[in-house]
Amino acid sequence: MLPIKQKHMSQATKPRWKKRVLWLLLGTLGLTCLLVIWWRTASAPASTNPFEPPEMAASRYAPRDVMGDLGGVPVTIPRHFANYVEYEGDPSWGEKRQGSKPERTHQSKLVSFGYYTRFPDMAGESSAELIKDKRSYSSSKTPWISVGINTGKDYPGDGFLDRWTHATAETPNVILKYENYEKLPVKEHGLTVYAAAGIDPKTGKPYRVDTNAEDVFVSRDKSGRVDAHIQCSNRNVPAPPCTHDFSLEPYMHAKVYLSYRRSQLANWREIQEAVRQQILDFKVESKTAEPAKP
Repeated sequence: MLPIKQKHMSQATKPRWKKRVLWLLLGTLGLTCLLVIWWRTASAPASTNPFEPPEMAASRYAPRDVMGDLGGVPVTIPRHFANYVEYEGDPSWGEKRQGSKPERTHQSKLVSFGYYTRFPDMAGESSAELIKDKRSYSSSKTPWISVGINTGKDYPGDGFLDRWTHATAETPNVILKYENYEKLPVKEHGLTVYAAAGIDPKTGKPYRVDTNAEDVFVSRDKSGRVDAHIQCSNRNVPAPPCTHDFSLEPYMHAKVYLSYRRSQLANWREIQEAVRQQILDFKVESKTAEPAKP
């Protein structure tokens, strides 16, 4: 039998010992998890999220050049210009592929893909040096722009730019007042400008300076059809973004959408034509684009 003093010390020490063992186990488990995450991140390609669903992670970087039918035209896309490639019949978000992955040919119908390119030389992420270059810029100074392409079942159809412009810039919005636009009398960079009209009675400030407000810039060709639709944020941040949409008609039945900083808006025409030619050059037969078959 233990003396009273020793008995109390034993009872006081025993729980502490158990707690120390518990904390040691938890610490070991936490360190193991961190090592696993580090290993998965280090062994994955740059910018890959190790927690992405397997189907999406597999399409993040193409292991080889991609071939397919892009809006009616057979193309071969260099792998550094082919991120998140989707074909018709591919599983949607959260779904698993049923059966084996089909062999891809120039007849395989593409739905979407995207990439980054550096303006004005139009380089892609084709080397470690170029990937490092892309990461070296802040968002307010980067010359890299994001490019996305929709075709096939995701293509909104010829004339979508006119329909979109009418629905956004030319149709009053009585609910979201900062989307109730008026056409400004002076063009900017050759573009017709639509800006939010009126004053917010709650703040006494123009709707144009609302946190969610955007200016709309529209270009029309000689026939009056919209050939570029651009929306730029009015937020007071170092690099307010612009989204720039145009069509590859009549060469390909495809929609292109770009994202770049608003300070690059002055070069919108050069950016659009450079990206257009970059995509048309994926065509396999020749470097000269021809109208796509209906």
